[in-house]
Amino acid sequence: MAEPVHDRVLEIVRRVLRHDVDPALDFFDNGATSLALVHIVELVRAECGADIWLTDAFDAVDIASFADHAAKHAGPVTREG
Repeated sequence: MAEPVHDRVLEIVRRVLRHDVDPALDFFDNGATSLALVHIVELVRAECGADIWLTDAFDAVDIASFADHAAKHAGPVTREG
């Protein structure tokens, strides 16, 4: 069940940043700003039911590890977005 959430998180990151991202890089190396991170975290919380915090995004080594973390702390995936 974690993989759909992981993929959904990557889709949210792409949607907010408005370009394809390299999940092996961190948010800032992919062109994110602090405000974009706030938006990403709020969308992941809302759309994936993930119990995550902004600090989780800042602490993530890369986007893939953030997506893994969100997947581990997610509720049911919704079809919004």
